[in-house]
Amino acid sequence: MCLKVSAAVRELEQEYKGQAIFEIKTPQETAASYDKILAFGFADLRHGLVIFDANGAPTLKLPGHAYGRAQIEAGLKAALGK
Repeated sequence: MCLKVSAAVRELEQEYKGQAIFEIKTPQETAASYDKILAFGFADLRHGLVIFDANGAPTLKLPGHAYGRAQIEAGLKAALGK
C-alpha cells in the first residue's frame, strides 16, 4: 500500500478502534490471490482497497491508490451503517 493510503488507514484505525477491524493484506503471486484480485475488479492495477461490512460483504472497492482519506472514511462509515 502506498504511503498516502497507509497513513490514512492507520489514522482511521486509531479513530475507529473497537468499531472496525483493519487488515492490510499483501497477496502473494498465486493463482488463488490473482483470482481474488480479478473478483474485486483490480486486474489492470493488481491492487486496491476493499472495505467489508460485518457480514463480510464488500461495501466499497477502490482500485489502485488514487484516492484519499475522505473516500476511505466514507466507505468505512457506510460499512458501519453511520
